[in-house]
Order: sequence, then C-alpha cells, then structure tokens
Amino acid sequence: MNPLERHEIPGRVSAIAGKGGLPALHVETPASIAVIYLHGAHVASWDRRGEPPVLFLSEASSFEPDKPIRGGVPLIFPSFGAREGQPFHGFARITTWDLTESLALEDGSVRLRFTLPGLKDQTASFVVTVGESLRMELTATNHGTADFTFENCLHTYFTIGDIHRTEVRGLKGVTYHDQPSGSQRVEENDSIRFTAETDRIYQNTDAATVIADPALGRTIVIRKSGSRSTVVWNPWIEKAKRMPDFGDDEYLRMVCVESGNVREHAITLAPGGSHTLAVEIAACPLE
Repeated sequence: MNPLERHEIPGRVSAIAGKGGLPALHVETPASIAVIYLHGAHVASWDRRGEPPVLFLSEASSFEPDKPIRGGVPLIFPSFGAREGQPFHGFARITTWDLTESLALEDGSVRLRFTLPGLKDQTASFVVTVGESLRMELTATNHGTADFTFENCLHTYFTIGDIHRTEVRGLKGVTYHDQPSGSQRVEENDSIRFTAETDRIYQNTDAATVIADPALGRTIVIRKSGSRSTVVWNPWIEKAKRMPDFGDDEYLRMVCVESGNVREHAITLAPGGSHTLAVEIAACPLE
C-alpha cells in the first residue's frame, strides 16, 4: 500500500505519481487545484479554477531525488544561498518530507501538514492550506539546549504574462542589497519594473507585495508574517541560458517574490523557542 493513501480524502486529496515518479498529492477544492510533492514538501502548482496558473513551474525542471524542483515554492531552510557544509539554499528542498495530516475544512479548503525528518534537536513543519487562497506556514522549533540560528524563505515563483509589462509594488522606501552589483540601495520607486537581471534582497520589511500583471489581467497579492526579508528575482536573458533546469525564454513568463528571513534577519531561537513564517497568496482581476 502507498503510505500516502491513508491520507487521501475522496474528491479532495489523491496520492499520485508525480513527474519523475516522485510521490505527490493532487488536491482539489471548489476554488482551486494544487499539486504538492513530498520531495521538498514542494507546492509545484496552484491554479484557481478557470484561470491561468498562479505558480510558475519550469518545463526544464529536474524531478530527481537529489535535485531541487525549479519553480513552484521551494522551501529554503536552514540556510539561504551558499553556506559551508550545506547544500545551496539548505537541505529542506531536496529532502523527502513526511505527510502527517490531511484535513478537509468546513469552508471547502484542504489543509496538509508535513514534517521534516532527520533533525536532532529541532523540528520543522510545513502546513499548506489550499482554497480561495494559498496559505503556507513554515514552523521551526528548538528542542535543544543551545541557541539555534537559521535562515528561511518561501522561494515562490509566479506565472506572469510578460515580464516587460509586469510590476512589483509595495517596497518603496525599503533598503535592499542588489546582488548583481553588490551595492546597498533604497527603493525609490512605487513599482519595480524589469529591464535586466534582477536579484534584490529587501530587508526590514513585513509589507505585503503586489504583482501587477496587465498581460494576464490580474493582480497577485502576497501577504506575510514572521518575515523581515523579501527577495525579488528574475534571471533575465544570459543567466536563463546558463541554468540547465530553466528554459532560455522562460524568464519572460515568471518572477520570484520570496518571503523569509535571511542574512542579518536570520532567526535565532533560544531553547524551547519557536518561529513561524506564514505567507498567503491571493489572485484577483487587475483594476
């Protein structure tokens, strides 16, 4: 018996073989449909019924046990970027998580809970609620006797119609680290527009952000809590060509707006402490 089958809910949650044969869950609600892999507890897709996909998934992505999935919502934990002794962006996104709970809620939505195996003095859980919106909660708890310091991020890829017409709003006045140039700057504009490789870490902000997408005629709203960092990323032309798991032209149809706590906003938990990073994504017609 597939161990996922005991968590199936008729008409709501089904165990499936995902791409590459990786175990996954197909989730249906009256408002939306999602596919979530155990590999990385990875939300690979979330589609509101009758609308274009909200999350972007690369057609060139690897679906292999030792590689991250390119697109959807990779879970970055316990480190962001390159860290000695850790895989790039941490081990959580290339680890098979355990599904420990599936519930059909009264409002028609579905809630799934995943736990990260292999931790000694800490625990990590990821709760996904699929419905009118997509809500995700990544919780770390320190059961050890010493402080535990970590970074986390929900590295969310969004589908857009045309990067040249897309704007990201909500970060005016926030200081950011510009990765390509290595400089510190303050966002002076109401809207971030894209004309080149963009890789910015906005710090000390808990603001909601908005993706305005006139090509698809919609707005995507990203609300967060337990987060002081927002990353905005698009690889643009040359970097897209260098990425083996990303199509050369796919930069035109995606943008990442990532919520988390990185670098100077890394989280330190005292013994017995707990922290939850929560993100809620909603889509609506562009006004």
